[in-house]
Amino acid sequence: MAVPSPVTPFIVRLADGRTWSGAEFPGGFVCVHTPDEYGACIIATSTEHLLADRTPEDPLHGARIEHYE
Repeated sequence: MAVPSPVTPFIVRLADGRTWSGAEFPGGFVCVHTPDEYGACIIATSTEHLLADRTPEDPLHGARIEHYE
């Protein structure tokens, strides 16, 4: 049986300085926990799609991805 690739954790640093925790899965999709909404996560097909086309009112507008070293 093949061993699956590990999940890769990352931080989403919002423009206002807050941080959200995220994970990238082997298939490329990502899940980001949004602590302002109890029990809610954002799912996207990639980190690029997660941050793409965000309006100025969106907390992800101007955000950047930081990977752990």
